[in-house]
Amino acid sequence: MIRIVVFLQLVALGNIYASTGKYRLTLRGDAATTVTIGWDQTSGSDPIVYYGTTDYGTDYGKYSSSKKPDRSISYKGMNNTFVRLTNLRPDTVYYFVIRDSQGTSRRLWFRTSPSDNSRISLIAGGDSRNNRTPRQNANLLVSKLKPNAVLFGGDMTDDDTNGQWNDWFEDWQLTISRDGQIFPIIAARGNHEDSNRSIYNLFDTPSTNVYYGITFGNDLLRVYTLNTEISISGDQTTWLRNDLTATKTKWKIAHYHKPMRPHTFFKRDGTSQYRNWAQLFYDRGMNLVVECDAHTVKSTWPIRPSTGSGNDEGFVRDNERGTVYVGEGCWGAPLRSNNDNKRWTRDSGRFNQFKWIFIDQDKIETRTIKVDNAPQVGEVSDTNRFRLPSQLDVWNPANGSVVTIGTPTPTPQPPGSGEITVQIPIRSGADDVEENRGGDIYANSSDLELVYDAFNQSSYQTIGLRFQSVNIPQNAKINRAFIQFTADKTTDTETELLIALHSAGNSRAFSNSTNVSSRSTLPSKVTWTPAAWSSGQSNSAQRTPNLKDMMQQLVNSEQWESGNALSFVIKGQGRSLTDKSAKRVADAFEKSSSDAPKLSITYVIPSPNVASETPEIAAVHSQSKTRNTSIYQIYPNPFEDSFTLKTSYLNLDTNLSIELFTLNGRRIYRNILKAFQGNNSYTITPSLPSSGIYWLRIKDDSGMVLKTKKIIRK
Repeated sequence: MIRIVVFLQLVALGNIYASTGKYRLTLRGDAATTVTIGWDQTSGSDPIVYYGTTDYGTDYGKYSSSKKPDRSISYKGMNNTFVRLTNLRPDTVYYFVIRDSQGTSRRLWFRTSPSDNSRISLIAGGDSRNNRTPRQNANLLVSKLKPNAVLFGGDMTDDDTNGQWNDWFEDWQLTISRDGQIFPIIAARGNHEDSNRSIYNLFDTPSTNVYYGITFGNDLLRVYTLNTEISISGDQTTWLRNDLTATKTKWKIAHYHKPMRPHTFFKRDGTSQYRNWAQLFYDRGMNLVVECDAHTVKSTWPIRPSTGSGNDEGFVRDNERGTVYVGEGCWGAPLRSNNDNKRWTRDSGRFNQFKWIFIDQDKIETRTIKVDNAPQVGEVSDTNRFRLPSQLDVWNPANGSVVTIGTPTPTPQPPGSGEITVQIPIRSGADDVEENRGGDIYANSSDLELVYDAFNQSSYQTIGLRFQSVNIPQNAKINRAFIQFTADKTTDTETELLIALHSAGNSRAFSNSTNVSSRSTLPSKVTWTPAAWSSGQSNSAQRTPNLKDMMQQLVNSEQWESGNALSFVIKGQGRSLTDKSAKRVADAFEKSSSDAPKLSITYVIPSPNVASETPEIAAVHSQSKTRNTSIYQIYPNPFEDSFTLKTSYLNLDTNLSIELFTLNGRRIYRNILKAFQGNNSYTITPSLPSSGIYWLRIKDDSGMVLKTKKIIRK
């Protein structure tokens, strides 16, 4: 009897929902006030969208507004139907159902984007073609990360057939969250879409030529969808130039299919894109470009086009004004090897992934998300969509897991040539925490009491600050280090704080089992008696004393590697352990990511210790380097287990001696490479005692020094 009842229920649900399906949400204009609802009208007639800001479930008659379709077209085996909603309220939840002659759809909902410059979240990627498992995993992650929009860079299907598109839209339903939230897709065309019609008719894009712009916020962001499958010069680039000149947004992001400089040998360079867009991007301040098509993974340093000395495939690094390029696809298409790195490549890899991008007034943050473990990943909360959920697999390559635009990236300097300053912000609410007297961690507060807090029985608590991806080489000389806070409240009672540094080469995340107070700390500690604070201030009064001694102890340890995480422990002492008013209160990540604590470190890469140089290492600096010094490339640097030596000469008629020295002149590695015959690239895998800075020397058969270079093992 139970089986019969369940069967009848399923039949009834099928009758209700059978007339609509393959739901999608797209954008044609301002993301704060407009949205387009699309679906496949499989049967039935006279559909109407009923919508409003109150959730009435499937009781369509109670919704405050309704609208008939603006456009309907039979294409790719579906009756694609679109309702364009306008004059919506910004940053507002809208619920909707579709009612037709056969019944009422499931209740779905969406949130419009903010109209001010509040922080937003985007997902960007492409190439979902023919491997449904990674495609479905990536789609499922969209539902869990809940972005303001998805930038999809083309090649949705393999052959652009009716059946493949039906499968694609069935899989796309996995992007709808468990409670029915649906997220807009901003679609570009790829080479596996046979014509512009595939994108225009299935996603109701604002341009039949499939290039267009969408604005987010007041003057926060302009997203440019470009089309590499039509003529790039002419009308498209003219439109792009005019729009870039006219727009006044803080940030600009472009996405399209074919990359300018693919990171796999399998793909040709995008010559037309480079000629028409590269200089335009640089001149008009394009901050981030998302490319697809190559089915590999890459991120670059900020770069600009150049034909001058030192360029690599037409680009050079420009930390001040350069554009960051990321990509290159793989939402399910066949993976390709990342075998064509450039000098300006930041990191590259080979796995299924997309980019998760946060944009606020101060910066853009881009993370690469691996998708294979999607079922195990938690969901972001509707109240904080920027806190990384549990089990999220964020790629953490050599140069860190977060690509930040807005904070200048230090230019690598040769040893002894000058100071380098890096700023590392708190990355999530789980990294600035309060620990109560019972040892329990509270990670959700909007402020940090230093140190008395009456909430949650905290009393005189301990503060933990964890900074991730600290790219300081081992044995670097630390000149200055401090933590910058922003005052949350006005306080002036004399306060005394003790700052210590966790004595771990790679500090673990905070939890109740790995809390703050149980961590061992380095011998060097700093007492801080801060001046009076006024709410909202972030200047010298909110800046700790110089923490360089404890930082120096950490980076000199054998366990330290560039890119590791470190944690500070802050406790009260003296009056701050007896007087509840003797405290300071700082903004936490939950209140404002831009006002959360930041760690600033200024360092230099030391020159070799000349006083202790051996005769061999002294020769590194005394011998002339007159023979072919410009034709040798060593990359990546920093490296993990191996690096590549490359020369532009295919037939070098000499053996090469490869030597590595410690900074105090001890030779620890030597290898002879036989004369290059038809090969211009060799992989060097030295056995080194630890991470750190080393000197590399290359000599020929006669003993002539051809090149010296500082290299860093991570």
